[in-house]
This record gives sequence, structure tokens and C-alpha cells, in this order.
Amino acid sequence: MDLITPGHGLLFWQLSVLFYLGFWVYALFDCVRNEFRGPNQKLIWIILLLFAPVIGTFLYLSMSSSSKEKRRFYPDFNKVVKK
Repeated sequence: MDLITPGHGLLFWQLSVLFYLGFWVYALFDCVRNEFRGPNQKLIWIILLLFAPVIGTFLYLSMSSSSKEKRRFYPDFNKVVKK
């Protein structure tokens, strides 16, 4: 009956899958939230993340920083809020 009782190997795989799912969810939300330089790059990354999640997640996390638009802060101080 040793096949039924969970061992340390099962815990390792469960934690590995949980860790990977965290990366996948982060990559998916980051992709949806950011703007990209090319007009279709966001769609391509989302398709890659959804249909090839294992490869797509690590490709996105390693390569997407070069294709994202840099965020810039341009405050408009001319607008005055009147109470």
C-alpha cells in the first residue's frame, strides 16, 4: 500500500506546479496590462501564453522587456481642481 500514501516526491511536484502557475498568471496579467511597440505583439504574446503555456511563459518573461513600451510619467500641472 505504499503507492497510495503520498511521499515527498508528490509534495515536490505540487509545489513546482503551484510555482509555475504563479509565473503563468503573472505573465498573463503583465501582458494584458502593458503596451507594446508593435501593433500585434500583445495578441501574439497572449496567444503564445494560452496555447503554449510552458514555453510561452518563460519566453515572455525573458524576452518581453525589450518589446514593451517604456512607461513615462507626464503630469499635467495646468489642470487645476476647483472645490
